[in-house]
Amino acid sequence: MTKALVSLACCAAFAVTSLPAFAELSGSVRADFLGPGGHSLNNYGRTSALHAAGRASILIQQTLPPGSYVITNLTGGNSVNSIASDGLIEIDLTAANVEAYQALFTAVTAAVNAGATAENAFRGVSVGSLTGGVPAWIRATVSQME
Repeated sequence: MTKALVSLACCAAFAVTSLPAFAELSGSVRADFLGPGGHSLNNYGRTSALHAAGRASILIQQTLPPGSYVITNLTGGNSVNSIASDGLIEIDLTAANVEAYQALFTAVTAAVNAGATAENAFRGVSVGSLTGGVPAWIRATVSQME
């Protein structure tokens, strides 16, 4: 009987220590991308806000730990045969505490900025460049959603 109780106690202790930690903090983040846009025929080669959002999404996947985020929305563009002037990523973040959540938010912000920078570099555009009288570069902002 004692041997059975010890075995049962060991199994119970193992089961408790192997349970996943439950998140204490979660929130939604929005990343907006803005660029010049244009028609695919006349404006070929311009930066695409949707391409920047795609690049950022890949970086988010490579950077954030599995289970800490879910990309709930990735969208952009105005119509067919156009270069997207806008892009959007919505992300749900989950963390064990405030410090871990802030680290995730910081990582998302870095990935979003890197995605915009990569699209600008790919198209040979720098901050301050103009195309058709409007800014040629992709601008990105990250904010907490309510």
